[in-house]
Amino acid sequence: MKKTDEQLIMDYLEGNENALGVLVDRYLSLAYNFAFQLTRDREASEDVVQESFIKAWKNIRGWKRESSFKTWLFAITRNTAIDWLRKRKDLTLSTYENEAGKNLLTETLVDENPSPLELLERAEDATFVANLLEELDPLYRDVINLRYGDNLTFKEIGEILRRPLHTVKSQHRRAIIALRRARTKTA
Repeated sequence: MKKTDEQLIMDYLEGNENALGVLVDRYLSLAYNFAFQLTRDREASEDVVQESFIKAWKNIRGWKRESSFKTWLFAITRNTAIDWLRKRKDLTLSTYENEAGKNLLTETLVDENPSPLELLERAEDATFVANLLEELDPLYRDVINLRYGDNLTFKEIGEILRRPLHTVKSQHRRAIIALRRARTKTA
């Protein structure tokens, strides 16, 4: 029988180190996908998720049973991603140009061919949906990504985003209306 998150946390607190590993296995890919939606950077998403699990591990005793472990972890992941976004400074590649105007950094970058994942992301439908989502207000985009990308309930989304349930539902409804309008404009 599969143990609940709460049972695994209690097992871990009672000394079962493996219980934490089960939780990590259960939520690693979901947390990564969520972090990637926020950062749009694969390496940063890996770092954000790793840091989020470390924070969860260090603060596991502070987990409140009013919210699920999943929403608690996603809130930590969201905050960690926001911290990363605030610290991020875009590197100007032109600073690596030599006197002749050649950029040694861009000339030595590895493999310019797209990876299979990048090819998939370029697929027509994915591009169309991504473009529609990019046009959305970030408040609405977060709700849509959490609802449909991570299959979270409105209650869980509210807990992660720290918004009242009725606000999340309203933002979801407005996002759907905005997506429909944007779709009809492009059709």
